Amino acid sequence: MACPCEGLQGEELVRCLAPPPGDYEVHIPVSRDKAVIANNSIGVGLRTIILDETLPFMNTFTRPLGLERALALAGVGLEEFLCRVVEALERAASSGSITSRRRLGECRELVERVREGCSG
Repeated sequence: MACPCEGLQGEELVRCLAPPPGDYEVHIPVSRDKAVIANNSIGVGLRTIILDETLPFMNTFTRPLGLERALALAGVGLEEFLCRVVEALERAASSGSITSRRRLGECRELVERVREGCSG
């Protein structure tokens, strides 16, 4: 199987290697008021959680962001962001995500190259 992410760069690579929406997305806090940069296979967005005293008590809104803007808000570089993406992909795959397991199998060499550039 050929890796569909091979040769991609920037936002396309981040989206291709990201796990599907759900529990194993990349989340990077950007403010004290419940805002995070959220990344999954759909894309990168600014997710805000609004708490209220009436039902449904909590609402989540995700506004799409370009990768460059997301990196600036999060205060991280592309390499660190990619490290978090492959960690999330591996965590999702080991926790039962069939989509993530398939992508990890297809792109094992690319994931390993990304991991080589990660610290710790």
